[in-house]
Amino acid sequence: MKLDPKGSYFMPVSVPQRPLKVGVFEDVWMLSTSYRTDTDVLAALLPFPFEPGDAPLVTVHYAQCLKVKFLAGGGYNLIGVDLATVFNGRQDQLTGNYALVMWENLMDPVMRGRELLGVPKLFADVPDPSRSGDDWRVYASENDRVLLEMEIQNARPRREAFVNQLNADQANQAMMGWKYIPNIDGVGAALSQPTLIGRQTQFSQAWKGEGRIGYGNDLTWETNPANVDIVEALKTLVVREYLGATITHGSLTITRALNRVLQ
Repeated sequence: MKLDPKGSYFMPVSVPQRPLKVGVFEDVWMLSTSYRTDTDVLAALLPFPFEPGDAPLVTVHYAQCLKVKFLAGGGYNLIGVDLATVFNGRQDQLTGNYALVMWENLMDPVMRGRELLGVPKLFADVPDPSRSGDDWRVYASENDRVLLEMEIQNARPRREAFVNQLNADQANQAMMGWKYIPNIDGVGAALSQPTLIGRQTQFSQAWKGEGRIGYGNDLTWETNPANVDIVEALKTLVVREYLGATITHGSLTITRALNRVLQ
């Protein structure tokens, strides 16, 4: 066979993928908690030319994604950590969030997000949210050890004006990542480029509460070789001040035509 230079392939390349130009997530529950950390530590985790934003903010976010188009109506869960950033490139200057790490509980979206979008996705156990009244808890784990957890307490519903402001804020915040594929000998990069992900959210309901996050404490190289160093790096993002937490319900689309390499 001869590979079509305009075809749509993931590995294995011998079997072309169905071309899916738009990823539609019809039913999404999102939980997020933001906090202030130290500027120098945050800057150390941002590849050039990303820079810290006006405030050194970290956002831990979780999503329960239901009715996903590219999964034939199926779903999956994710939890990740974003850093507030400014991309100060030769041509592009954008304000938004840099995806530092993301764990998901299904391989298909892990593969697509890494190879196509440059989102640093890893596989882990990410259960559905547990809820007791107005209190919610979510987490990711590997080999029965917690990697990252978040609790939101006293989540109370908010009115339409609050929801509208969240939608406006999301529209003005770019989601960015870095696509990195190492050389076959593991030294240097075969491909290394900053990316803009064409994500569009539409919230219909929102709740606000008090959030708390925690990074895993009992990981070792022997128990979690793929994640222990990542979690140790996350621990350097010390919580200096919590800035609130939200829960939202709505929809999400990721459009390939809006994805691009940043310059």
